[in-house]
Formats: sequence, structure tokens, C-alpha cells
Amino acid sequence: MTKHTTVFGDLLRYISRSEFESAISGYKADFKARVLRCFDLFKVMIYGLITDCFSVREIEISMKANQSKLYHAGLKQPIRRSTFYDALEKKRHDVFQTVFHMLSDKAQTISGRTDKKFKDPLRIIDASVISLCIKVFDWAKYWKSKGAVKLHLNLDGDNLIPYEAYVTDGNVHDSKAMHRLCQESGVIYVMDRGYIDYKSLYCIELQGSIFVTRIKDKTKYEKIKSNPCEEGGKVITDDVIKLTGQATKSHYPKELRKIKYQDQETKKVYEFLTNDMERDAVEIAAIYKERWEVELFFKWIKQHLKIKSFWGTSRNAVYSQIWVALILTILLWIHQALNSIKVSAYKLLIMIKVAILTKNSLVGLVTNIVSSKTEKKSIQPLLVGF
Repeated sequence: MTKHTTVFGDLLRYISRSEFESAISGYKADFKARVLRCFDLFKVMIYGLITDCFSVREIEISMKANQSKLYHAGLKQPIRRSTFYDALEKKRHDVFQTVFHMLSDKAQTISGRTDKKFKDPLRIIDASVISLCIKVFDWAKYWKSKGAVKLHLNLDGDNLIPYEAYVTDGNVHDSKAMHRLCQESGVIYVMDRGYIDYKSLYCIELQGSIFVTRIKDKTKYEKIKSNPCEEGGKVITDDVIKLTGQATKSHYPKELRKIKYQDQETKKVYEFLTNDMERDAVEIAAIYKERWEVELFFKWIKQHLKIKSFWGTSRNAVYSQIWVALILTILLWIHQALNSIKVSAYKLLIMIKVAILTKNSLVGLVTNIVSSKTEKKSIQPLLVGF
């Protein structure tokens, strides 16, 4: 049999089977597995996400209806609901988390060929709450009458692909995940003020990275000096400050820069806080403006990759589905980048959905449907055409 004979098989070809098996063996995820092994579970979940199956029953019926095509797609046979539920409960989500990091590293190697928006790599930090019914997901504590999990994300701002991720219960504060998401040197971190934790911000300073955020209203500080600003321009003030709060001055002992900036379109005034003493104030504002891209990413993945409803009710099942959805976003981007696929991820996802088990490749699928003359020549980021 040819290695990749279907659209589904071609989609998964950048997943290293040996690396996947290494992740499985590391957690002994297939110990005593007889029917649905971890890699097979992964493929069924990818199939369910792409075909937008609302329930496990839909996955089961869809696979039965296409039974004659499953073998060439590497799916072997239709799954039973009980077998799928059992695997979701027992196959540790850590396996999919490990595969996500492996694929993220591969994507970063590929993205090194693309241009950066600023001098240093851009990383956008944010979190999104995924609501759950507390009566069904009783482990997902958030509010008294509401359950939720939270997806903490470090998004590669230059290519709009996940770089690092962290899934927690909904009641975990954003700032608690900073140490997991901000460990690189020589990059720019942009985040909202919900992430202001001066100990963590000082760690970013010590590791040689830049951060841009918004200052909290009640922050106590003293002005050290003022940098010159153009009168009547976008930048109202550009000050060097030092924190004076009883705790904050010890948590962040060095000087900071506070920029007061007015958006010319909305006339809204923003106050940015950064440790970058060199860049132009307008560029600092432009860096913060890129933070909106992570909001678009969360909107995209929730609408199109089914992480607002779940096939299982346990913590392991929910976390597994989120990790597999993140893996799928990276797979789509890798195909766009390496194969010069000039359509948005949304259009590509629709094409894959309708032709998932046909004998074709993603490049062949796109070539048949879209005229290359109407598309842009550069590598498109994930959300172009959203």
C-alpha cells in the first residue's frame, strides 16, 4: 500500500510515528491495550474534529458509512462507542501534550525561514476560558454554578501558531501560568495586564527578554525622567519610572518605562508598561496592538475545531481533545508553509472535511479547487481569510 493514499493520510504525514511511539512508551499509555491503541485513538479524534462530529455516536456512524475507505486512510476499522469512551478515559492526555510540543518544535524550525514583524521574535501570551456544565464536569471548578477549563497560550506572533500551551482548571489565575509560558531569552512577550506579576516580569528581564503590557490603574510609582515626545502626536508621555509599592519595589527593583499613547482612530488612551528602554514609543504601541491576534486565534479554534463541546466528561478526555485540536492547527500551518498552499486554514479545513477519505493529497486537493493565480504568493499565517 502507498504510504499516503488519502487526504487524511497526507494530513498526518508530518507526524513522526517513531516520536509518537516514544511519547506513548514514556507514559506506558498502551500498557495492556488490546483494541484501540493510543495512535489509533489520536487518528479517530483527528477524524472527529475535521468532520465536526458532535458526539461519539456521530463518529461511529460516519466511520461505518465509510467503512470501505478506512483502511487506505490508516483507520483500519470503525470504532465502537464503548471502546472510544474507555480509551478517552485511560489514555493519558500527557501523550498528546508531548506530541504537541514535538510538532511545535518542528513548526518553529520551519518558521525560521519567514520574516519577523519586529527585530526580535514576538510571543503573545493570553488565556481563554472554555465553559463546561458543572453538573456534568464536576471536577472543573470555576464558579459555584459554573465549570470551566482554561487554555493558557503562548502564540508565535510572527506566524500565528501555538508555541507553548498549558491547560488548567478555570479558577487558575492567568499570572500563575506565566512561568510555564515565558522561558525564552531574546524574545518580545506581549500580554494584557491580567498577567502583571512583578516577580514573573522581573524573571523575563533577567533572562534577557522584553515584555510589553498595560499598567494597572492603582500601581504606585515615581517618575525618574521623561523622554521627549512630539507635541500633538500619538505619544502623550514617555516616562522612566520606578515602582514604589511596598511589595512591588522589591519584586521588580529595576527601572521601567511607562508610555501613554492615544489611538488616532478610536481616540482611546492606553498606558503601556515595558522594560524596553531602546525602541521608539510608537513601535511599543504597535507591539501591543499585535496582542489582538491571540483573541482571533481563540475565536478560530473554538468555532472550527470543536473545543466548546466534548466527547468525554473526565478531565483526561477534555484535556486530550484540546491537545489534539492544537496539534491539528499546527499540522494545517505546516502543510501551508512547506507545500506553498495558498488558501487560509479555514478554507483548507473545509476542503479536507468534504474529501477526507478520497485518494488525493492536500496539494492535489487545493490545486483542483482553487486557482493559484488568485492567491497571494507569500506563506499565509494561520488566520488569513478568517
